[in-house]
Amino acid sequence: MRLRAPIAVAFWAALLCDAGSLRAAPQGPTAVAEAIDRLLVEHWRRERITPAAVADDAALFRRLTLDLAGRAPTAREMERFNADPSRDKYAAAVRKLIDGPEFSWYFGTVLDDMIQGTFAGNPAFVTYLRRSLRDGKRWDTVFREVMLGPWDTDERKPAAAFLAGRTKDLDRLTADVTRSFFGVDISCARCHNHPLVKDWKREHYYGMAAFLVRTTGGKGAVSEKADGEARFAGKDGKERVARMMFLSGRTVDEAAGTKKAKVGRREQLVRLALEDGKFLSRAFVNRVWEYLLGRGLVDPVDQIHSANPASVPALLDWLADDFAESGYDIRRLIAGIVQSRAYRLDSRRTDSATLPDAKDFAVARLRPLTPRQFAASLAIALGDGRFEPSAESLQAVEKQTAELVKHLDARTREFQSGSGEALFLSNSEAVRKLVAAGDSNLTGRLAALPDDRVVVKTAFAAILGRSPTAAESERLAAWMGRSGLDRRAACADMVWALVASAEFRFNH
Repeated sequence: MRLRAPIAVAFWAALLCDAGSLRAAPQGPTAVAEAIDRLLVEHWRRERITPAAVADDAALFRRLTLDLAGRAPTAREMERFNADPSRDKYAAAVRKLIDGPEFSWYFGTVLDDMIQGTFAGNPAFVTYLRRSLRDGKRWDTVFREVMLGPWDTDERKPAAAFLAGRTKDLDRLTADVTRSFFGVDISCARCHNHPLVKDWKREHYYGMAAFLVRTTGGKGAVSEKADGEARFAGKDGKERVARMMFLSGRTVDEAAGTKKAKVGRREQLVRLALEDGKFLSRAFVNRVWEYLLGRGLVDPVDQIHSANPASVPALLDWLADDFAESGYDIRRLIAGIVQSRAYRLDSRRTDSATLPDAKDFAVARLRPLTPRQFAASLAIALGDGRFEPSAESLQAVEKQTAELVKHLDARTREFQSGSGEALFLSNSEAVRKLVAAGDSNLTGRLAALPDDRVVVKTAFAAILGRSPTAAESERLAAWMGRSGLDRRAACADMVWALVASAEFRFNH
C-alpha cells in the first residue's frame, strides 16, 4: 500500500518515536518490546506497509490470557481489567500472568509440544518443564539437563525422557535433536547432500549422528557407551567413520574429546552448541514467536537455513543475540514479545487496503485455540463462576475435560474444523453435561435470571468476554421469547451456540 508523502512522514515518525532507541543489550522486557517495534517499523516502511491499529483492551486481555495461562479470562477478570483506568494496566497484566502460578503450569505444556513433538504428553517430562519454569530456570540449563543431566534427583530425572524415548533409533534421535533445539531439519542429508539446501551435506548429518551414536538406554534410563561410530558410504562407495561435526561446521577430534579427556560425546555437542549459541537461541526465539504470533520469523520453524531466510532478518538476529546475552531468560523474552506492537495489533483492518502477508506481522493472525485452551476455556466459562487462577484449579479443569481434548482438532495452521469435531461438539456427552442447565453452572444461573436481555449480556460476558451489540442483544432476547423451549433449554441452546462460534474457537 502506498501512502501520500505528508501522511506517510507523519505516520512513520510517530511510530519511530514511540518505538524508542534500539539498545544492544537491553535490561528488561520493555526494551525487548521497543527493539521489536523499531525493527518492524523499519521493515514496514521499506515494504510500504501500513499495519493494523492496536486491538482494543478486551481483545488484548483475552489474547494475552489465552497465550500465557492457556484459558480465556473469566467475566470478573475481564470486568476488572476493563475498569482499570491506569495507563500501564496491560504491562501490569503481563507481569501478573507471567509471575502467577498458571504460567508455568500451562507453558510447560507449550514447551513440551515444542520439544517433544509426537512424543509430547509424558506426564513426568511435563512436570519437569513446569517446575523449571516455576523456578526461573533458563533455556540453556533446560537444554543441558535434557541432553546431559545430571538425572540424579526426583526433580531432574524426568528430563531424561527426551533421549530415553529415542535411543533405539539413531536417525530419529539425530533428526529430533536438530529440529527441536536448533531449528534445523537435516534428515534429507542422510542419503545424499541436501538437494535444495546447500548448507546441509552428508557430513553434517553424520557429524551430528556421531555425537549421539553412543547414547543408549531403556526403561527411562539413559547412558553413553564407551565405543561406537556413525558410519556412512563416501562417494567412492567405501565406508567412512563420521567425524563429530556441529551444524556450524566445527569439528571435534576423538583424541580431544572422548578418549584422552574422557568427555562424553553428548557433552561435546552441548559444549559446541552453547559456544556457538546462535543455533540454540535462534531456534527457541523463532518457536516462541510462532506460538505467540501464529507464524515464525522463519517458516517452517525447523527449516532455518540460507535458502529459507527470516522474513525480517534483522529482527530474528537481534532477538536471538539478545536472548543469549540475557542468559536465555525465557520469561523476559515472552514478556517482551507480548508487550510489542506486533503482538498487540488488531486482527481486523478497517480500511480497504490489501491484507498484508502473514510474514510481515502487520496484522494479528487468527489462531485457533489449541485443544487445551478450548477445553479449559469451555469448562471455566460454563462452570459455577467461582474459578480463581491457580495451577491446581487449571489442573482440575484439565482432568474434567480430558475426553474433550482428545476429540478436538489439534492443527494450528490453515485451520478448518472437520466434521468429526463438529459432530463431537454437537453430540458429545461431555459437552452436553457442560452446556446443560445445572444447579450452579452458567446455564443454570442464566435460566434463573428473569430479564432476557440480562441473560444475553451475562452469557456474552462469561463466554466471549464482551458485551453484546445492540443488534445481538435484541435478536437473541427476541429469540428466547419465541423459541418455544422452556427457559432452561433455551438458555442451553444459546450457550451452545456461543461456545461453538468462531469468535470463541479462535484467538483473535
